[in-house]
Amino acid sequence: MNNERGLDFLESRNLLASDSPNSSTNPVSNEESIEMLQPVDRLNAVYFFFYMIGLGTLLPWNFFITANEYWMFKLQDKNNTNSTPIPQNFTSGNTTASPPGNTGDYNSLQLLFQNALALCAMLPNVVFQLLNTVLQQRISEKTRMVTSLLIMNLCFVVTVVFVKIDTSSWQQLFFGITMLIVVIVNCCSAICQSSVFGMAASLPPRYTQAVMAGQGMGGVFAALAMIATLSFSTGPTSSAFAFFLTAVVVLSLTLLCYIILAKNKFYHYHRGKTFRRNSSKNRSQKALVINENKPDHTRGNVCVEADEDKPLSHNGSTVKPVPPMWIIFKKIWLHCFCVFFTFFVTLACFPAITVNIKSMYSGHLWNDVYFTPVCCFLMFNLTDWIGRSIAGYIHIPSEKSRIALLISVLIRGVFPALFALCNMQPRNAPVIFNNDAYYIVFMVLFGLSNGHLSTLCMQYGPKLVTSENAGTAGSMLAFSLCLGLASGAGFSFVLKMIIT
Repeated sequence: MNNERGLDFLESRNLLASDSPNSSTNPVSNEESIEMLQPVDRLNAVYFFFYMIGLGTLLPWNFFITANEYWMFKLQDKNNTNSTPIPQNFTSGNTTASPPGNTGDYNSLQLLFQNALALCAMLPNVVFQLLNTVLQQRISEKTRMVTSLLIMNLCFVVTVVFVKIDTSSWQQLFFGITMLIVVIVNCCSAICQSSVFGMAASLPPRYTQAVMAGQGMGGVFAALAMIATLSFSTGPTSSAFAFFLTAVVVLSLTLLCYIILAKNKFYHYHRGKTFRRNSSKNRSQKALVINENKPDHTRGNVCVEADEDKPLSHNGSTVKPVPPMWIIFKKIWLHCFCVFFTFFVTLACFPAITVNIKSMYSGHLWNDVYFTPVCCFLMFNLTDWIGRSIAGYIHIPSEKSRIALLISVLIRGVFPALFALCNMQPRNAPVIFNNDAYYIVFMVLFGLSNGHLSTLCMQYGPKLVTSENAGTAGSMLAFSLCLGLASGAGFSFVLKMIIT
């Protein structure tokens, strides 16, 4: 509270100094004066809160895609146990069927699920990211964050309930309800994600890195939770129940972290600095309009008591406190493209293609039970998290090396071809990389490059604009991220058809 009063005093003193016609000295610099009153991030609490909120924003997506074995179990043919790729007893690990190798092992709903999941997740994500970017000035941050997190939590409660319900006699309806839940969850996730990146962009770059690293940890957490439930559960329904119930707990903790963050002094200082600069600009514009309408002998006494929430008109023009969207985009368009293409390649491959890459060997617990959860989900999410984390310390390519950054992003375009040549099932073409080691190496490079390059772009972009526009730049980058995810999810359909 004392800091806030100090900031208000400094602003008032500078405003009076700049408005006074008799002042012969320069006004005190806000940046220099306010710096002395800047609070500190004690115990890195704000970093931790952004980390946890970042984890919560992508947690729904990660939990839905990681539970692949559960979805295959729920969608298997009622009278044909061979239609599901769950070949083992979850407690003993004894195999009862070999891993599926042709389309006869899957029914139509099972074949469609991963692609439909990606599309139903990413399309609403793009739409609501755009809406949030455009309308963020009209809906308060608190309303957007709290409402979206509560709805996501409710959707996961419904998902937990469905785990215990026998849906074998109405699988198509269950499939449709699941996709509807996915749409709702990702609409809320888009609002939450865009808002968080806008919030973090108003703070130093390390807090944007915290959000990105938290998102990466969300994937690692989901993969580890699935492996743990597979190891200790008595069946697919009990493992899924514990799995989705974990998501409910984590989302509740995410909401708690946001509530605490919203009251933090360090966070308020940096967010308030952005608002103060915007407010100062608006006051200056309005003071100019009012001053120009006054007689010449009174123009020195500027009145700035106009209502800041209402636009002012002057000679037919309107002064509005709206961020210059096109100007901001022109400054960060390269980083927006890099974020878009990075995630386009990622979603074109993961999980729709990579989840169907099987081990070249069978008959063992590792190959039949743990290969996909570990080598696909855990391997990607762990290396993605590592890439996001080291981006806070290793800035290669550097902020000034834009061409190197672009080339690095474009090189990732080779991954769809590499994964297509692995043992993806079902397939009509021969397998070129006929050893599991190839797939594991590709997945490591795939995850590291995704995490590292995307985080660098998200850090560099907001630094190219003024601090008062950093939040809008962060939201634009978040929109580019989701647009890349949606486009990649759509392209995964094409890629799968080419391979099969």
